[in-house]
Amino acid sequence: MALKTQQKRLTTTRATPLTTTLKAGDALEAVTRRRQKSAATDLKVPAPRGGSALRIDLPVVVAARLALDQEYAVVDEGLSDAADDRLPMLDRLEGVHQSRRALKRIQSLNDLFRSALHFGRMRSKANLRKAKAHLSEVRQRDALGALLEELCALKGQPLTAVTDAAPTLSTLSPSAMPLRGAREAAGIARRAMRLPSGAALDWHDIARAFKRSWSRGRRFAERSWVGLGERDLHDARKAFQRLSDHLVALGDAAGERAALTRRRLRDAAQALGRARDLAILVDAIEGTTPEGRAIAARALRLRTAAVREARALSRAALRRTAGSVARRMRQRVAGV
Repeated sequence: MALKTQQKRLTTTRATPLTTTLKAGDALEAVTRRRQKSAATDLKVPAPRGGSALRIDLPVVVAARLALDQEYAVVDEGLSDAADDRLPMLDRLEGVHQSRRALKRIQSLNDLFRSALHFGRMRSKANLRKAKAHLSEVRQRDALGALLEELCALKGQPLTAVTDAAPTLSTLSPSAMPLRGAREAAGIARRAMRLPSGAALDWHDIARAFKRSWSRGRRFAERSWVGLGERDLHDARKAFQRLSDHLVALGDAAGERAALTRRRLRDAAQALGRARDLAILVDAIEGTTPEGRAIAARALRLRTAAVREARALSRAALRRTAGSVARRMRQRVAGV
């Protein structure tokens, strides 16, 4: 079984392309190793930077400014790491992931502060999407390179061990152009999201925005998931991840059950991300051989299991109605 066009794109800079052929058992073992490696890494990595809660002991506008400043600082720090060619490649790629995650949290704050942003909200939304798009190609090359490295290592020919592999591996490094584009777009978004001291923002506005987010997530959780396409699952993943980020930002205002709900939504979003990766794996497998078809069938079964896990987690997390959640939140911040 051979990988299709993805491997060809990464080997075009070599004088002699890699000829490693992967058998069914090799590919299944690689998927298993990759998932085990991800689980082990999750236990070791430190807590991500950013993502702190709004301080309810401060005026809402002041707390909102602090939250935005912190997240944009995380974006700048990640982009600086990604652009620093003195750092190891893994650290540079981690900077890309750090920036993309902070941009997603800023998108969630954009939703919560929508009543005070007015016309700047649409401009900031467009540029936050643009900044993420600039970084998405780097992230995809990173994920594909890691997968190819792992698969080739099973046959005793890791990419890093090939004598003339340096040009190939250099294509995985974050390049200057997307990083510069991401920084420029993030800067525009930051200026568009500037909150003046007299901005009309209070906890009731935030509660209304949170209610809309909860309603959207609950609609995805309660709908029929039979036959959902990749686009629908992608939208559901974004809704669960955005709502999870909202719960982080709200902190104590979200209530004592928020931590469990947030974990379930985060796990549901991760399960849908795993389902997406498995679908990509199916497309990357050569399906003209019996081994390739067997691998594709196995990947599709794993994808189905991931989607079912996401459905169960999201429904358990979003049993309460949006009205009751928003009402309890208003009660908690009534004295603020």
